Amino acid sequence: MFLSRLRIRAKLTLLVLIPLAAMIALVIPTVRGLVADAEKADGVNTVVSIAGRVGPLLEDLQRERLLSIGYLLDVVGEDDVALQTAAVTDRVRDVQRDVGDLLPAELRDDIAALDGLEDIRQKVRERTVGPVGVITAFDPVLEKIIESLALDADADAGTSTGRQLIALDALLRLDEEGNERSVLLAMMAAGDVERLAVEYREVGARFKTFTERFDAFAEPDQRELNDLAIKALQDRLSTDFDARFALDPERTMATQPLATLFPKLRSLSAVGGFAKKRIVDDVTAAVADQRRQQLTIAYGMGALVLLVLLAVLALVALVARAVAVPLTRLSRAAERVAEAGETELQRIADDETETVEPVHLEVLDLDSQDEIGDLARVFARVQTTATQLVERQVLSRRNVAEMFGHIGRRTQNLVGGQVDLIDELENEETDPDRLAKLYRLDHISNRLRRSADSLVVISGAEREESHSTPVRLIDTVRLALAEIEEYTRVDVNVPLDLLVAPSLVSDMVLICGELLENATTFSPPHTRVTVSARAVPGGAQLTIADHGIGMLDDRLDEENARIARRERLDLVPTQVLGLFVVGRLARRHGMAVELSHTPGGGVTVQVSISSALLAGDMLASELLVSEQIPVRAPVAVEWATPQSAPPMMPPVTVPAGPAPSAYRPDPVPYVDGGRRPNVREAISRVSDVMSDPLTWNGFDVAPQLPAAPPVVQMPPPATTPPVAPPSPAAPSSPAAPSSPNGLRRRVPGSHLSAEPADRPAIAAQLTDTDADAARLLVEQLESGVARALHDNTIPYRQ
Repeated sequence: MFLSRLRIRAKLTLLVLIPLAAMIALVIPTVRGLVADAEKADGVNTVVSIAGRVGPLLEDLQRERLLSIGYLLDVVGEDDVALQTAAVTDRVRDVQRDVGDLLPAELRDDIAALDGLEDIRQKVRERTVGPVGVITAFDPVLEKIIESLALDADADAGTSTGRQLIALDALLRLDEEGNERSVLLAMMAAGDVERLAVEYREVGARFKTFTERFDAFAEPDQRELNDLAIKALQDRLSTDFDARFALDPERTMATQPLATLFPKLRSLSAVGGFAKKRIVDDVTAAVADQRRQQLTIAYGMGALVLLVLLAVLALVALVARAVAVPLTRLSRAAERVAEAGETELQRIADDETETVEPVHLEVLDLDSQDEIGDLARVFARVQTTATQLVERQVLSRRNVAEMFGHIGRRTQNLVGGQVDLIDELENEETDPDRLAKLYRLDHISNRLRRSADSLVVISGAEREESHSTPVRLIDTVRLALAEIEEYTRVDVNVPLDLLVAPSLVSDMVLICGELLENATTFSPPHTRVTVSARAVPGGAQLTIADHGIGMLDDRLDEENARIARRERLDLVPTQVLGLFVVGRLARRHGMAVELSHTPGGGVTVQVSISSALLAGDMLASELLVSEQIPVRAPVAVEWATPQSAPPMMPPVTVPAGPAPSAYRPDPVPYVDGGRRPNVREAISRVSDVMSDPLTWNGFDVAPQLPAAPPVVQMPPPATTPPVAPPSPAAPSSPAAPSSPNGLRRRVPGSHLSAEPADRPAIAAQLTDTDADAARLLVEQLESGVARALHDNTIPYRQ
């Protein structure tokens, strides 16, 4: 129902809305009518003002017409006509300047057409035109101007203002007919009475009609002024002039010589202007008074309606306050409880710096004994219960996060002990098959360590950073490869000159491990996973691309959104837990991670690393230390009979160039990146690498390295009992085999001279040495190589 959806204030407002609407509906038309009348009065005032400025122009034109005829009849001088013509020109200019913007278009054109009288004026000065020609030229112009004023077009005879406009229009026409009678009298006094008498009677009839119209609409004082003008004409001609003219026009005009009649007619031309000026002033004052009264009434009614409306609204507010305020407080308290619950439900679990504020709810102190008071007391109990539930939920969630952190750290400690134990077993094991299984077990332990690290990240706790110096980005990728199962399917193409800041190394290894695990898990076994990196403006970009089953567009957008935004852990599906960890670490360090489609199928992940997370612009090959670092000499490893173990080669010191103090690292704990299951292949790779002071690429990476390594001169080894070599010497230039990816594989001893005399003497042949001692030597060499992969204190070749 409609009323059930309204609030208390709305219902009370609706109660008074109908009478208010009725009152407004009645007042608005009245106010609009008053305003319209005021605007109409303003328009009437404009029209009257224009008529007041155009009226003198008409008088000047009528006077010029009379003087021009007097000049042609030789009763007026040329100077009088010229002065009157100049007065007309000045009057036209004044009208156009003062009210030119207010003039109607038709009236503006008629006034502008007065310039066309210049031709008749020139003919009058030259006396090439008669009085009839002057009348023919001036009469149409005067009549057009009077018609263009249109004073009686919209005049309302029922109003005082409208009657004044009609009277003014009649007076203008009356004055024109009177001036035309004066012109005809002057012409008849000069002769030709018989022809002009008929026209004089017609003009007199029109004069009488307009006089009656004026008397019907004008005010009494206005009629008196007009009567005075008419009486002045009769006094100058004689009181019975019209009666005698009707009986005998020629005899009557014979009694009026032109020399004495024309000055009387000239003086009468200014009498009509007094009545016009009086009417204009009266109409202007009446219109202003009417407009003021109408606006006052309109404003008064509007103000009254507004006051009534405000009074009603204030009354509604006072009445509603007693009911609405308690209910509003209850609503706010309920909203506060709901917000506290929603905040807890929507709280994102990956905020490592989360601080939970205690919930402060509004205390309801309503003491009323009505239904609203009962509702308030019941709601207070509900509010207290809800607060306890929210606080308990917060505590429970915090405890779960701490439990994850404890489990993760405990697992890390157990895995660390397990890896140490496996290393001891590997060092004591001689059987190749069992040693391979131990390597696999070691690799599985590293994968378990990654899972423990993920648990610590999920708990929101800070991970311990085990690196204090910058690490090459390629080394972080290698460390991540050691923590996934199918690391042999990964191709790495990362430049050597990208260094990762120490604070990012551990988290970057975990990010790469999770992304590589997803890439190898969700792609066929026969496909390859590519890891590449490049420097970009503002940092570096790491790309991991697989050619697996890929994702749908909707699922891809969902995962990108999950990585970019904070996500609740309890709503995250278990199959995307790795992406959850990646997203949390990326947001923690301000990195951008984006998933996209791989051309041909699969998923490509791009990780954008900002320049603040990189160790400056220094190349990895420039990261040198000033200390002298012990390294092992290259040896040629051969299988020997189990008699006696050869001694280890003595360490030699290789001086290193000075390094900047900002990048002088401390020794870093050795992190085992996993072992190859093939023992003989591992030993062969160890022997191969030890022939060169550079580190070897443990995952088939092809870095760009200088061609010629420096030669390390080894001291003569300790003497041992000579033993016979088990086989003839190898050829001087063996062919270099190629790896599956087309890279040339080093052959032990291929860089040494073919002359036996030029080579340093080998400590002893291993034919009579003990097998356990030989295995121990190989294991130590392999451990040193693996340590070199993860220890940045060893200088790189320039």
